[in-house]
Parts: sequence; C-alpha cells; structure tokens
Amino acid sequence: MDQQTALITGAGSGLGLEFARQLAAQNWNLILAGRTEQKLAAASQELETVASGWIKTIQIDLSEPGAAEALYRQVRDSGETVELLINNAGVGLFGEHTTLSDAELSSMLTLNIVNLTLLSQYFGADMKERGHGYLLNIASTAGFQPVPLLSSYAASKSYVLNFTEALAKELEDHGVKVSCLCPGHTESNFFERAGIVASEKGFFSPRARMNPEQVARLGLETVFAGKLTVIPGFRNNALILANRFSTRPLAALISKRLTANP
Repeated sequence: MDQQTALITGAGSGLGLEFARQLAAQNWNLILAGRTEQKLAAASQELETVASGWIKTIQIDLSEPGAAEALYRQVRDSGETVELLINNAGVGLFGEHTTLSDAELSSMLTLNIVNLTLLSQYFGADMKERGHGYLLNIASTAGFQPVPLLSSYAASKSYVLNFTEALAKELEDHGVKVSCLCPGHTESNFFERAGIVASEKGFFSPRARMNPEQVARLGLETVFAGKLTVIPGFRNNALILANRFSTRPLAALISKRLTANP
C-alpha cells in the first residue's frame, strides 16, 4: 500500500505507543503528539528501527484550551494529509468528586472531551472533503455506566462513546470511517496518573489488565473495517452485557462496591 500518514495523540507511551508500533510495521508515516518531549523522543527513536515511513513528533498539552486548534494548524501548515486520526490521549481522576481539584477536573474534561471533539471536527472535515479517511476515538468500558470515584472520567468516556457513534453516522456516506474503541483495564500508566493504588486482588488489579498490543490491534482492525464500536476482551464484554440487563440503580451500586475496593 502507498504510504499514508497517521496522527496519534498520547503517543509517547502506553496504548498510543502501541498504535504507533503497529502502524509503523504497516508502512504508515507517523505524527506522534504528546505532552512529554522526552517520551516522544524515546518513542521516535524506537520506531525508527522498524519504520519504513517517516516519523515526526509534536510536543503539545491537549489538556490546555486551544491546543486542538494549535495541533491542527501545525499539521496543516506542514503540508501533511492525515488519513488516520487516533484520539488516544486521555486521563482519569480517582476519588470523591467533591474532593477533587477544580483545575485538574477542568484539564481532564478539556483533554477527554473538548479537544477530542475539536480534533474530530477539524480533521473530520478534511477527510469529508477528500472523500476518505479513518478516525478512531478511544472511550472506555467505564462509559457504559456510572462509576463512583471515577464519576467525571466515566461520564467523559460516555460522551466520547455517544459522540463517536453519532459522528460515524454523519460521515459514513462521505467515505470516512469512524470507530470507537472501548478498552477495559489495560496495562499503562493510567492508574498511577489517576491516583489509583491497585491491590493484587482488587478491581484494578494488574492481573486483570489486558496487553496494550491486543487492544491496539483490535482497534486498528475495527476502524479499517469500518465497524462502529468494539470492546476488547471476553471479561469486558461480559461485564458490559451484564450491565445491559441490570437497572441503572443496580449498575451504579455494583460500580460503587467495585471501585471502593481498588
């Protein structure tokens, strides 16, 4: 296939870096966007050993207002055409909502919702005009029910899920494939950044986390096939299926008991 360009946010580590690894092996040019310059440099150095296309990095904090427009303009002004956008950057905050920092809450919602929405708008409009393109947004299994102690994070991922599915229907007749990946617990630094201290047998136990390689592979297969939404892993699918057959008060109560024992 001809070399095409993918833009991945949150590409310095975790799932974002795994997306980059797999795309590099598939002959894609890569634009890696992330908050930490050192992580981006390390990712770029690693990928250059296996990539046949070029790799560029853009250091940017997408939790800041205006960052989405700044990223879009920088990519556009460089003359690059983004065929695949992966909105992977995201963060969580663990704890009772009334005790959380208002600055951290605002930054999280800007990152998880506002700038994801704007990047989807900007690059989605370009794809629509060209008549082709791929857009993959990363939500979470947390987006399927209320989650006490992760209330704002779960709500933000519910937004991403519903927004992405609606956007997919808006763009499907214009040659643009839009998909939503909803991982459950995946091995990354998400838990530490969110302030979750996981026990060996608790709900967030490291033993219950999926390998990011598996999750990324399924996400790419989903968007290239033009499928709407995918939940990786049998355990995650079973939990979501059970949730669909329960009442909302019961789902909230079960979530409360699970997250109270991290």
